[in-house]
Amino acid sequence: MRVAAVLSVFVLLSSPARAQSTASGDSPSATYALDAVRVEGDDIRLDGRLDEPAWSTAPVATGFIQFDPQAGAEATERTEARVLVGAASVYVGMRLYDRQPDAIDARLDRRDVDQNTDAATVLLDSYNDDLTAFAFRVTPAGVKRDLLLYDDIRQDDSWDAVWDVATSRSDAGWTAEFEIPLSQLRFAGGEGPHTWGIQFARLHFRTGETTYWAPLLPGTFGTVSRFGSLQIPGALRAPRAVEVQPYVAGTVTRAPGEEANPFYQATDASPSVGVDFKVGLTSDLRLTGTINPDFGQVEADPAQINLTAYELFFPERRPFFVEGLDVFNYGRTRAYFNNNRPLFLYTRRIGRSPQRSRFVPGSAYALAGETGSVYSAQPAQTTILGAAKMTGRVGAFTVGMLDAVTAPEFGQFAVLGADGARQLEDRALIEPISNYFVSRVRGRVGDTQVGGLVTSVSRVRDDALADLLPGQELVVGVDGEHPLSDAWIISGLASGSLVSGSEDALLIQQTAFRRLYHRADADHLAVDSSLTFLTGTTAELALSKVTGEHWRGSISAAYTSPGFESNALGFQTRADQNYIGASVFYDETEPAEPLRRWTANLFGSLGYSMGWDRTHSFIGWGLGAEFDNFWSGRLSGFANIRTVNDRITRGGPLWTDPAGMTMALFVNSDARKPVQANAFVHGATDEIGGGFFGGGLTLSGRPAPSLSLSLGPSVTHTVSPYQYVTAFDDPAATATFGRRYVFGRINRIDASLETRLDWTFSPNVSLQLYLRPLVSTGQYTDYREVDRPLAMALPVYGVDKGTATENPDGTITIDPGDGGEAFTVGDNDFTFRALQGNAVLRWEYRPGSTFFFVWQQQRSGYLVEDGVFRQRDVTDLFTDPGQNVFLVKFSYWFAR
Repeated sequence: MRVAAVLSVFVLLSSPARAQSTASGDSPSATYALDAVRVEGDDIRLDGRLDEPAWSTAPVATGFIQFDPQAGAEATERTEARVLVGAASVYVGMRLYDRQPDAIDARLDRRDVDQNTDAATVLLDSYNDDLTAFAFRVTPAGVKRDLLLYDDIRQDDSWDAVWDVATSRSDAGWTAEFEIPLSQLRFAGGEGPHTWGIQFARLHFRTGETTYWAPLLPGTFGTVSRFGSLQIPGALRAPRAVEVQPYVAGTVTRAPGEEANPFYQATDASPSVGVDFKVGLTSDLRLTGTINPDFGQVEADPAQINLTAYELFFPERRPFFVEGLDVFNYGRTRAYFNNNRPLFLYTRRIGRSPQRSRFVPGSAYALAGETGSVYSAQPAQTTILGAAKMTGRVGAFTVGMLDAVTAPEFGQFAVLGADGARQLEDRALIEPISNYFVSRVRGRVGDTQVGGLVTSVSRVRDDALADLLPGQELVVGVDGEHPLSDAWIISGLASGSLVSGSEDALLIQQTAFRRLYHRADADHLAVDSSLTFLTGTTAELALSKVTGEHWRGSISAAYTSPGFESNALGFQTRADQNYIGASVFYDETEPAEPLRRWTANLFGSLGYSMGWDRTHSFIGWGLGAEFDNFWSGRLSGFANIRTVNDRITRGGPLWTDPAGMTMALFVNSDARKPVQANAFVHGATDEIGGGFFGGGLTLSGRPAPSLSLSLGPSVTHTVSPYQYVTAFDDPAATATFGRRYVFGRINRIDASLETRLDWTFSPNVSLQLYLRPLVSTGQYTDYREVDRPLAMALPVYGVDKGTATENPDGTITIDPGDGGEAFTVGDNDFTFRALQGNAVLRWEYRPGSTFFFVWQQQRSGYLVEDGVFRQRDVTDLFTDPGQNVFLVKFSYWFAR
């Protein structure tokens, strides 16, 4: 497969973690071995010249082989690599010869960015476990990137280390000289000699070549397990370094508001201090901690309109929680296809928004003596007092523990009378003090990988929250995989959960959208109002073919019981499901011109609730091609067969999902060109008139070597005849169990433009600008109802039954015409506008120490009008009320 050019030196094959034998039967490490040379002291001068005498004595790794574009062919340009080992650092020197030195691509960019340019990479498996590696990459301009490989083929882009590198250019090409402190690696110390895994990679931008010293070839799998070996003489004693990074920050927020609001402040200034630290407990174990962490430089989540009952998922961006999460990875088999698995660790739960939003007591208005105006204030996030992680290895097992404590949060409210005088003022607990704990272990026993996971959330609640939140939520799981041969792997996992709390808190859990125990037509579900604990299980088993010249595939089966719950520290959209899924891939790497490669895949899935209602059934396909001119494209689609929907009525009767078809086309231009285009178009239709059509285009280019710019407009038009509106009790609705479920036809348009500009002044100083305007409109017509279980085409009020009368204020009064009382539906049409901007100036003024200046602006407007998309909505984006946040942050890294 072709890997994105900037990351192609970190190629992770889409296959599981077991090394395939070479054609001769030898492992790569048996064929590709390199001896390191010990140097006294650490007096190598980093200048990118390799002119110290020790470099000339070190054995040379050369003979690089192409992974792309001509897999297995010799590299067109020579590359040499050497390794020295000192008392405290590993030194790597790479000479990258180029017969056109003036054409070497040496663009500037900020650290750790996806960059498509010439690059040299060294990857170290210092554990020598064929599973984990630390990758260090540099471009001719000296731009650094580091990441972590784990499970042989997966990567963690968030991993950061403090290391240094220097580059130089000459008439023969360019040179990179790396200094990697041993304190940044993990390994077993002691007397030598030592054997590590090692790999060298090169990206030659002009030819599009990705080459490796120890070859990675199509038809094989594994990445770390295919490294060569590095022999290190003598003893290795990693310094048990203590790294400390204190910070000081100041934030100023300017926001619009209502002057009458007693909590409103036009300008809010808040200073903060905190510290991050790392302690090397042993050469294999590290403790990482943070006290009062600051995440002010993190980019805001994109604005979205959510008309479903499903929670939106946003990726974790906070550095402390992102880094090192590979150790805690759990819940994935080696299957190529999965259907809505629970996520067991979603660290955004730590520091989440307070969960009690209605903190005004019901008696507040009565106590005030009049209705008045109610104002409230509460924090947007819960304060994290501190968090710590311990990660590393104990014997043959990788271990990780994470613990975090969040502070109690209080909300305030005030009731003002008609004259503006305060009638009532109070505060209430809206989030209790909580402890979040995760423990993970995994390792090999012979050829078998085994592991386990424990997550726990404990809350200290008062009486007000005891009926809202469980006191304890626990998940325990085991996972493993075993190779049946070089090509076949069986993998699986099993987990159980326990939620305990008051009867009211457990009633909320039972009736939550992901569970819906109260569904009237669900024979296998029932609400028990006396429950004080809830248990459940989930499991998955997969059989996967992970190698082969052309064919790969997998089949998997899974279930999640109705009571399973991982949402306290994970992310789970539904329980109560069983499914079986299968996929097969065909890969052709030597096709006729003009193709360089083409792939095809077929997949499908069949799913049921635990009551054996068929909740999904589809088959999909994909066809991808890469051309000799480095353009690529993919056409994909899938067909849904009629199934049962047990979620659309949000606790009501079953509904029949219509059959339908979805298609998508993606086209990517040559990434080596000054301007690159990535475009897509997608659409869907179903048998009752629903569907969507839309597309997007991302144009990326470089007006100058230090500037990168991308523009990404997208627009989607959606028509849905079955958008949920409301539900209420009505004895006349006997066919739907005494409750009426109202839907509407929505005509919706979503348009956005994502713009990024990166200006890099040097490898250590950069300015990043981000702007995303969004306009979303929705127009409701043809209100209708679910008239019976398993309905699909719903009767429309005023057409198929009853009457629908539009009122002057835009509301609609509906008489259902079946003896039920008339009711009014509000004006649901909407226009939502949002403008998000972010500017981040980052200066790494010394290794590991940074200065940030951040400006964030968010504007938004929500209008209840006719829901028609208008040009003025775009211009009004810049006049909507806006909030401005300014942040200055200094951090200083030091170690001993």
